[in-house]
Amino acid sequence: MNVSHGQARLLAATVLVAVLGIAAVHESSTGARELAAADANAAKGHWPEAIAHARAAAEAVAPASPWSERGFRKLESIGLDATARGDEGTARCAYGAMRTAALQARSPWSDHSDWEGRAEEGLSRLVTAAPDPASPGH
Repeated sequence: MNVSHGQARLLAATVLVAVLGIAAVHESSTGARELAAADANAAKGHWPEAIAHARAAAEAVAPASPWSERGFRKLESIGLDATARGDEGTARCAYGAMRTAALQARSPWSDHSDWEGRAEEGLSRLVTAAPDPASPGH
């Protein structure tokens, strides 16, 4: 079998596009599945599991997929709700997971520095809102 350079390049490009397409479909379906699990666990008040699944959804980056963004939004929502109800541990875990997911999900086609900044802001709010253990009455 005699294959020209042009045919070899076309075949290589076709294989590359197929592999990237399969990876994008996999990441998108992973994101959808993980976000559904995050929602189910949050509804039951199972915060560590909800955070883990939301983080996995946030890290499931694929072109034109909404799941990564929705995973970040879920983590932020868990953090804000936990802060409002005084559950500092859950809030800290949610914001930490949000920050980690933003760092993990970096790629040439997606920048999550805005989510990293929002996570840092949430963590900072927790630190500044915490009572000083050295102050009288604590």
